[in-house]
Amino acid sequence: MTLLLRSSRRFFYRHPAQLALALIGIAAGVAVVTGVALLRGQLLDSLDAASRALSGDRSLRIEARAGGELEDGDYVELRLRRGSPALQPFLSATVSAGDVRLELIATDPLSASAESGTSPALGAGLMARPDAALINAATAERLGVTPGQTLSLRHEGRQIKVEILERLDGQAWLDNRLLMDIAGAQDLLERPGQLSWIAAPAEAEAWLKANLPEDLRLIEPETRRAGLDRLTRGMRINLTALSLLALLVGLFVVHSVLSFLLVQRQRQIAMLRAIGVTRGRLTAWLLLEALALSFLGCLIGLGLGTELARALLGLVQSPAAELYGLVTGQQILPSRTLYLGILALTLGMTTISVSGLLRTAFRIQPGQAPAFQQRAADPGPGLAGLAIAVTALVMVGLLAIWISDSLIAALIALFLWLCACALLAPRLGLAVLGRLPRLLPDAAPARALGMLAGSRRRLSPSLAALSLALGLSAGMALMVGGFRTAVDDWVTRLLRADAYLSIDGRELDQAQIDSIGQWPEIAALSSVRQTRRQDGSRLMAYDLPEQARTGFEFLQGGSTEDWAAFEAGSAVFISEPFARRQALVRSDTISLEGPDGLRPYSILGIYRDYASDAGQIAIRGAHYRVRFSDPARDSVGLYLSPGQSLPLLETMAMRLGEPTERLRLTLRDSVRRITLAVFDRTFRITQALAVLVGTIAVVCLVSALLALGLERRREYATLRALGLTQSGLGAWILTQTLGLALVAALLAIPISLLIHGVLSGLVQPRAFGWSVPLSLSLGPWLQLLPLAAAAGLLGGLLPAWSIARRPPAGQLRAR
Repeated sequence: MTLLLRSSRRFFYRHPAQLALALIGIAAGVAVVTGVALLRGQLLDSLDAASRALSGDRSLRIEARAGGELEDGDYVELRLRRGSPALQPFLSATVSAGDVRLELIATDPLSASAESGTSPALGAGLMARPDAALINAATAERLGVTPGQTLSLRHEGRQIKVEILERLDGQAWLDNRLLMDIAGAQDLLERPGQLSWIAAPAEAEAWLKANLPEDLRLIEPETRRAGLDRLTRGMRINLTALSLLALLVGLFVVHSVLSFLLVQRQRQIAMLRAIGVTRGRLTAWLLLEALALSFLGCLIGLGLGTELARALLGLVQSPAAELYGLVTGQQILPSRTLYLGILALTLGMTTISVSGLLRTAFRIQPGQAPAFQQRAADPGPGLAGLAIAVTALVMVGLLAIWISDSLIAALIALFLWLCACALLAPRLGLAVLGRLPRLLPDAAPARALGMLAGSRRRLSPSLAALSLALGLSAGMALMVGGFRTAVDDWVTRLLRADAYLSIDGRELDQAQIDSIGQWPEIAALSSVRQTRRQDGSRLMAYDLPEQARTGFEFLQGGSTEDWAAFEAGSAVFISEPFARRQALVRSDTISLEGPDGLRPYSILGIYRDYASDAGQIAIRGAHYRVRFSDPARDSVGLYLSPGQSLPLLETMAMRLGEPTERLRLTLRDSVRRITLAVFDRTFRITQALAVLVGTIAVVCLVSALLALGLERRREYATLRALGLTQSGLGAWILTQTLGLALVAALLAIPISLLIHGVLSGLVQPRAFGWSVPLSLSLGPWLQLLPLAAAAGLLGGLLPAWSIARRPPAGQLRAR
């Protein structure tokens, strides 16, 4: 075995390009899977990092119930009760420094846990200087501030300033966050006496359940994490789906690279078998060599994947902030468990790939040079076996979505169906190439492409990988395009008012609503009051004029009688995501908790909504204000009288008695434009990862073509001997790669339809709760041709150069 391993070392020493190609192919696939996995973990872990660092990983959280407020008095009351545990108050607010969104988090710094990295001296410094804040090194570098400098922030339309007291090294929980003393933060934010939550030790759970007032609720760490998981679930599911596709393409890359190395060493294997090397030793040698290569490639891929996650982090931070109002960290923290899992997965994939290649190695006759081996046609797997495998994959996928309505089942079904496509696509593609010489017998390009039909086993992995990559690109584009069209139609229909008015940092009171209703420019007025429920959904109290009702697109109900019951306060409408998550239909009953306890309401309508995947419950505003004693409004819609225009912002501010800088007036077209801009930013990471998966497929194509060049070197040398020039042979190879890529583009069309259909029809409803009408656009398919041509030409440059420069005499000489 030692001599065999030394031969491997000598081989790679003489062929460094092959070693580099093998490592690049494996590392590229591992890098994408690693980067996506780290992004998913970072998106969830960083959201609650500050709370865990300041009050402990297992701390309980006390919050006000929906519609209520948590105040200093609640904290004092609990602390004064007999047997009270150690409690820690918190205040949290979102602020911005230029374009950077930050979370300002305030607490009693002297009670912060040791894990937070805040010493008693720093805590005393924060308490002595109410406008002082702590920051970590990464955030300070991003903002360009140092200790002692003043940082200007914007909060709810106001400019506020904090002084940077100290910069903490490390402390990833402070990424994009500022830590202040709670008393100073309350004054700075103009929120006197207000708290966001109170932290309590886990062992105090029994005491808290016995002593907690009715208007407060206790949230366990598992519940809190589940809420964060639910909030970012859709975004992480998109990343998961892409990582599954990258994993599938990566499997083909590993197989193609190892297959190329096997072809290069057919003569060596034949000689080894001639001198008595047993099948067992041959198996152990090839497996050990492949595992060593995969191990090295995986290590490189883990490092590249970590850097890839850091590079793509900005594409995740922006949607998380815009869609969910969340501040995420800016550091990717390596995970030993994740790295070990990906390493084990890579080695397992390698073992599976080698098991298939060993059968090819065992067919090499002892002592015979590959050039003179009897080479039969390479039919690949039989039609019967292929049909059984494809049918089994399709049926298991159908069974998965039939027995379970979970998101995991939909993703498993998608993965299995893509595996079926990967088995079927090469057979169909190479069959098309095989017919070209018959259709165009005198055309040189047709003969060049027909030459590929006899190498089905060699080309199938690369053709499958490229078809999947192109299908992914087009399928994601179809899904995103269809979703974007649906969101555009929804927001255009929803926005009935000419403009929308709100006040930064506070609600509009009843006097202001009455004042707006008297403005001569205004013909009608709509308003909304939102409250977040314990399950993350929102209770929406609407006041709607007649013209605003057409903004609701009802999937169930919504008749004139239903609207009459809604206006009477006895019925509610719910959004589609809420209906799916709660398994509700029209005519069901839902109970809403208020100051007077639970009260049942009939559900008389389910409407389309893409604003929140947690769901909404719409209730009449007048009824809400009476039952919940909450007269405030979050925003109002302004409907102009004919021939009138909006008054100046300064005029509005004067009429409402508010500073001009705190008014937020948004025109209808602006809302639509902002919504679509946020949508586009949300899917930038999807497009970036699709490009990376395509790059991996090109590596697979290069490996397969280089292996084909070695396997068919006598045929290529014969063409040179018959008069084909070196540049002509290079063009011949490029014709083959371009043809393969274009055939892959053709196969990618049905694959893209499958991806679009499953993502839009199964994954989106199960992940987000909303349905997306299926729509098709020719744009993504038309873009397949230039993408495929570019991939084919790039993938063919190295094989064309490598094959064309070989002297033909050496390839034709008997050995």
